[in-house]
Amino acid sequence: MNLHKGKGPDGSWKTGQRVPTAGQWADQHGVVNRFDAGSTFPPCIDRKGECAFRRLIKA
Repeated sequence: MNLHKGKGPDGSWKTGQRVPTAGQWADQHGVVNRFDAGSTFPPCIDRKGECAFRRLIKA
């Protein structure tokens, strides 16, 4: 059971947090990327220095 929770708005997962579940994740700009469980969420792709808030869209 995963006890970690997203620290972003409305429970989204924030830059720097560990990816809880492998799958496709969308950021607040609609950019979708695939991440493996246990990796770390990077900042927004193609938006230098901007924190990303992601939601799982497909596991």
